[in-house]
Amino acid sequence: MDSHARRGGSGARRLLPVAPVGPLAGQERRGGEAVTEHKIEFRSSENPWAPTAVIEEVNARTGSGLVLTGLADQDGGSSSAAFVAWPDGRESAITRTRTSLAVMRQTARVLNEVRRRGLPVPEHQLVLELSDGYVAVVQERLPGRHVSALDATTAASFVTMNNRFAGLLRHDPQVPRPRAFPDADGVFEHTVGRLGKRGRRLLARLLEIDGGRPFRMQGDDLVHTDYTPGNVLFDADGNVTGVVDWNTGAVRGDRHYALLGLHWGSIGRTTVGPEELKVVENELAHLTPATRRSYEAHWMVDQVHESVLKAFPPERVETDVARAEKFLG
Repeated sequence: MDSHARRGGSGARRLLPVAPVGPLAGQERRGGEAVTEHKIEFRSSENPWAPTAVIEEVNARTGSGLVLTGLADQDGGSSSAAFVAWPDGRESAITRTRTSLAVMRQTARVLNEVRRRGLPVPEHQLVLELSDGYVAVVQERLPGRHVSALDATTAASFVTMNNRFAGLLRHDPQVPRPRAFPDADGVFEHTVGRLGKRGRRLLARLLEIDGGRPFRMQGDDLVHTDYTPGNVLFDADGNVTGVVDWNTGAVRGDRHYALLGLHWGSIGRTTVGPEELKVVENELAHLTPATRRSYEAHWMVDQVHESVLKAFPPERVETDVARAEKFLG
């Protein structure tokens, strides 16, 4: 989860003095050489990381002169954000992702074009592969704040914002489909299929739900595959001011798919109540029952795929497998 909330809003966990990265990190001497000690600030994330170390590497390799100014809320999830300032005073957010450099460069291109069209997505200003293989993304810091839970106003804004992504990639066919709908056969077999009988049974059931052949998502909408209240900023009137954390990559397809994760994702379950979920359900009613069933089944299997792919702890894999088994039947 990413956070771009402005200072003083609910999204800002801690503000730091404007100072170079090195002195913030501290130094000690090892073997006669000064070694910078970087505190890992984001420990609840699936990818614990030290913003000072990332900023130091980005500056050393690009000459950007970024200065750490604050840290976003730490709410777990797959990523986190630190706030930085450029030498000219611009404010940005910096994140780190496992997604490939090629995908994040494509995402930057897509989002920058969408930003030019006036939609509230962050301009991606710098994308750099780090020495540890992760990718650092420096992006525009958008105004607004997170909300702890959706109400009637913010729920309506949340759905309306997602609908603004309709057809945006009509002329950009090279943008891929969501990972849950692989174009090539065998993608899930290399992860889910290696879990033994249970994994193979899940894949057989998925194919059955799809009608005997892999379901291929259609559509040219811009899709945010982690579209939850934790990745959306609002103003005081409940209007959306930013959709952030595109660290899994911008994808092309049916925007309604982005709303399904609210039912099962940890962020969705804690921020969307029954009444607000009805607003989402009214939008999902546009899907045929068969299409929705395939979307949901692919979402479940993809969670297992991700857990195996990212080598999550066995208990996490087991939880995802059991949930998928229960849902797919």
